Amino acid sequence: MLRNVFGGALIAVLAVILLMSKRDWVLSDQHRAVADVAVLPEGSGKVLSNLEYLVSQYGVHVPHAPTKAQRLYQMLVLAGRAPPARIDVGFQRPRFGYSIREWSFLGMPFGWYSEYGFVLYSDNRWELVETPLIEAGNEQLMQEVGRDLRQGFFFPFWAHAWGWLYVAAVALWGWLYHRSAVKRREELGLI
Repeated sequence: MLRNVFGGALIAVLAVILLMSKRDWVLSDQHRAVADVAVLPEGSGKVLSNLEYLVSQYGVHVPHAPTKAQRLYQMLVLAGRAPPARIDVGFQRPRFGYSIREWSFLGMPFGWYSEYGFVLYSDNRWELVETPLIEAGNEQLMQEVGRDLRQGFFFPFWAHAWGWLYVAAVALWGWLYHRSAVKRREELGLI
């Protein structure tokens, strides 16, 4: 009985992931992400005083694709079945981060690789903007901040590889199913 509840929960979790994830359903390495490293302080230096300009003008603009649930909601709004949503612009001041691409499947991340390295970035509802920094730009930024922001950074791998937890849960369900089948055969005297 518990095995069946666990299996049903796995199916429900997969449905939620497929509807709510911005990642692709098929095997892909196209999902870009940035691991946050540090908040940049207000400053008057060449880089800190021009953060918004540097990010918006020299950054790589990656639009966020809507989730499947957002697309469904948009169709309901167009059909007159749901009220339009109120959207907050949600401007975020540029931050310092580490740029990666994720390997994903069925809306879940399974791995990553470095894309631009350390970047200035801004992320909002509509797009991710990444501005790669050359070594001279990194040095100028660190000088203006007064410390090396890259020191002590620990990459949060769990946020970019949690799909393996789902695989482990499916394997656990398979093992529970196998154990119940073996137990049933022993009760029937087939083993």
